[in-house]
Amino acid sequence: MYHFNFILRKGLLCLVFVLTFLLCIDAEAQDNQQFYNYDLESWVNEGSEDVEPAHWHSFMSASGGFSGLMSQQIEPSYAKRPGSQGSRSARIFSKKKVGIVANGNMTTGRINAGSMSASGDKNYNYTQRNSDYCTPMTVIPDSLAVWVAFRAEDAGSYANVMTAIHGDVDLKQLGSGGYDPANMVCATAKREFARTCASGSSLVWKRLSMPFVAGSHNDPKYILTTFSTNKNPGGGSSGDELFVDDIYLIYNPSISLDYLAQTEYVFPLDGSVLNIDIAFNLSGSMSVYNLNKDANQVIAQLSDADGNFDNPTELGRVTTDESGVIHGVIPSYIKDGDAYRVRVVSTNYPMTSEDNGTDISIYGGNGIDTYFLTNIDIYPNPADDFVKVTSNNIIREINIFSIDGRMVYSDNVNQNEMTIDLSSFNKGTYIVRMILDGEVVVKRIVKI
Repeated sequence: MYHFNFILRKGLLCLVFVLTFLLCIDAEAQDNQQFYNYDLESWVNEGSEDVEPAHWHSFMSASGGFSGLMSQQIEPSYAKRPGSQGSRSARIFSKKKVGIVANGNMTTGRINAGSMSASGDKNYNYTQRNSDYCTPMTVIPDSLAVWVAFRAEDAGSYANVMTAIHGDVDLKQLGSGGYDPANMVCATAKREFARTCASGSSLVWKRLSMPFVAGSHNDPKYILTTFSTNKNPGGGSSGDELFVDDIYLIYNPSISLDYLAQTEYVFPLDGSVLNIDIAFNLSGSMSVYNLNKDANQVIAQLSDADGNFDNPTELGRVTTDESGVIHGVIPSYIKDGDAYRVRVVSTNYPMTSEDNGTDISIYGGNGIDTYFLTNIDIYPNPADDFVKVTSNNIIREINIFSIDGRMVYSDNVNQNEMTIDLSSFNKGTYIVRMILDGEVVVKRIVKI
């Protein structure tokens, strides 16, 4: 499977790609690291036989005693997968040399050409640390997804993709399908796939997805990935072609609410909107690059007054793949209540968070100062230093809020009347919320 050509010394250009890649890794969220040049749009040495996709390698940069015997078996192609945002893919192709089929090969590491036998144990791909032939990876994704079109002469031919996330070692990916040293492998993903179209026919693209399976090592440092035109070294036919596009690492997504600082909301008396800020945490793969999905939206929802989300009210939404804040608005038609809850949902990948975990009180909307079963009297109103509250039913609790929603007074009453000292209140309008047996009554008072 692993073949060879002469060593291409990339000099300063290699250094530029290494530094660029490392900057790219630093810029990625630690739980969403990707291959550099995963869309295969960037190529080096175009127009020559030494052409290779940036930070991906083939026979033209091989090491080993027989590297000088090989020729180019990779090139940029303007064939692209359906729905691609780019313009190119990688075409990897096989050739016959001295009667032996040399499989096409593309890797994030480096090819070692150490044997004339296709299955020789000195032919392998490997991570070469501290060079352009390594790809840092410090997390383990859930799966790898890639688009391929495999055009082969034999209907029984199988191409393959092999990936290993491994520790701090120059790991070898062997023609037998194993790794050396095997005890440094953190996780692997592998897929063998039949041709998608026959030689000479139009390309047929297919999206492959393969899960990562845990290995024995638990300290990931690098990822080594290889695409080959045949799963068997020397297998297939001369001229078999494997087109590869948009190689993407998938991370299990999750969504959750952040801490909701405010749980008491009172509608402003001036008729302006009642704002609510909902912070959320979003991680993993959302608008996956190679899935052709619409941009992800995160939507904040409000339950009914009993905390039920069967028919939620939308508070606001944002288009994002990252954590953030929704600056929502509570509609004025929302009924007064003490058991509201908030949650967030996403559209792509569809997820629903747990609710905020604490009851939310909302009052003072369109129902304020309307008819109540209980006869409540508050006087004088406007008031100076004191206000008296009377009721024909037992008042269990009284809360007073400023018009910006801050609670300024609270008392457990358990009687029909009481006097409230307003001497420390600033002048202005306040919302009085009273809990009685079977209902909640909201009134306005004015401190003069």
